[in-house]
Amino acid sequence: MNSKVFASAISHEKEGLKAIHALSSKVLEGLGGKSCDAALVFLSETYPEDSAEELMRVFRALVSPAVFLACNASGVIGDREEVEMAPAISALAMHLPGVKAVPFSLSSADLDLIADGEAFVKHLDIYPTDKPNFICLGDPSACDVSKLLDLFNQGYSKAPVIGGLGSAGLAEQPGWMCLNDEFLRDGAAGIAFQGDIEFEICVAQGCRPIGEAYAVTKADQNILYELAGKPALEIFRTVYQKLSPEDQQLAQSSLFMGLAIDEFQTDYKRGDFLVRNITGVDQASGALSIGALLEPGQTVQFQLRDARSSDEDLSRLVARMIPPAPQKPEGALLISCCGRGRGLYGVENHDIQRIQSLRGPIPVTGFFANGEFGPLHERNYIHGYTSSLTLIR
Repeated sequence: MNSKVFASAISHEKEGLKAIHALSSKVLEGLGGKSCDAALVFLSETYPEDSAEELMRVFRALVSPAVFLACNASGVIGDREEVEMAPAISALAMHLPGVKAVPFSLSSADLDLIADGEAFVKHLDIYPTDKPNFICLGDPSACDVSKLLDLFNQGYSKAPVIGGLGSAGLAEQPGWMCLNDEFLRDGAAGIAFQGDIEFEICVAQGCRPIGEAYAVTKADQNILYELAGKPALEIFRTVYQKLSPEDQQLAQSSLFMGLAIDEFQTDYKRGDFLVRNITGVDQASGALSIGALLEPGQTVQFQLRDARSSDEDLSRLVARMIPPAPQKPEGALLISCCGRGRGLYGVENHDIQRIQSLRGPIPVTGFFANGEFGPLHERNYIHGYTSSLTLIR
């Protein structure tokens, strides 16, 4: 039986060519002589931009992936490690019999011209009847990501889109994406997988609801004026007074708003909300500005985020994933927010080691993103502060 093979590797070599040769050697060994039908590579932005194109060319020459996707980022993830702001390159090479991997890209100008889901399908020349699963990378400075994901949702109903926005720039290196032999510096690029392939996805938002769920009674664009007929800030103060002293302190720096995903629910709990930032407060009017468009009638609930909640959320979701089957090899892609990692937990490698302890050993690659893609209730969203894990079978 010709089964799938997944081979991952990570290298810390400071010299880029040494890192690429070490990485390539390990994934080729993992493939065991089988063809590489698709490969993902994520490279720390600490490697100079002028060498990145050469490094990607060398990897392609050594590993010969049929389809290749890569980007640089502030940090990369591989096997059991998360490397932030230090030299590292991570890769996942895949042998995928029975699977068609189709590369695609869109410039920011392309995205501006595409009016709807039907035009999007025509542009990509990838058809919903083929039931594609998408891995997509975007440039955070020149990609209308809300429109991009809306087009995916319109054109490919219920098809998952995973990936995220690059996070280069912290070390003053420009961001880039690489699709096969093409270097891209704006828009989006990705791979559509069709055929005998399955994505199982968990999006751990790391927040827990506080207080009660309320109906939005007055809003304009992203400004939330009233909840249940009262000023939004007044409602928050009521919630705040009932919190423990520890949660009151946390609310001063890690308070978010959750937008109910399913308005037909009557009992909301953790995971039932799309979490968005609270971006401002108007003391005079009692209004809050939220990082999302709002409409009267929506259900929302305040949320808190901390290391314990993030760990509980990730652990709960990973534990609920389908148990591994020996006859179904799997690999994984982990896209984690730049706001997680060492800055959130105070220790290195938290999320990847938690995943490996619950699920591993599993070949994994990934990176720290400036926004993570992933579905909730079969609709794709851009997230913040999440770890988005995808098992590929």
